[in-house]
Amino acid sequence: MSLHSKLGRLFVLSILGVVACGIAWANGSEFFDPGNQIGLYYYGHIKDTKGNVLTNVVITVVVKDTPLKFPVRNDAPGHFRTPDVGNAIKGLGQKIDPSKIQIFATKDGYRQVSPAMTTAPKQASSAVGVEFVMEPVAGK
Repeated sequence: MSLHSKLGRLFVLSILGVVACGIAWANGSEFFDPGNQIGLYYYGHIKDTKGNVLTNVVITVVVKDTPLKFPVRNDAPGHFRTPDVGNAIKGLGQKIDPSKIQIFATKDGYRQVSPAMTTAPKQASSAVGVEFVMEPVAGK
């Protein structure tokens, strides 16, 4: 096989790769990006009863009567942000009912102190701040 033949094949394969990437991108996340249409998501911090930041905490949002469950971990400074729960609920063809949404934090060796209730704040859209406080469990 000559050098020109190898270069020709390489060129054709490169062009096919670029075309395939363009096709894949058209059906990727950019194609389905909702833009600035925020439905409902939760954000906040997790600290212990002394005000120290807790890491590696799992924050879970559960929407009753649906298969929707959103577990997320917080980052090193103790922050968390959930996916857009509201748009996921709307995607199922349902209305956002805050009384059906629960949010709670879990970490081995700790229990959630506040918010005391697990029902999410009574807000049906936008960004909702939730500040979690956890305390160590005796004997763990």
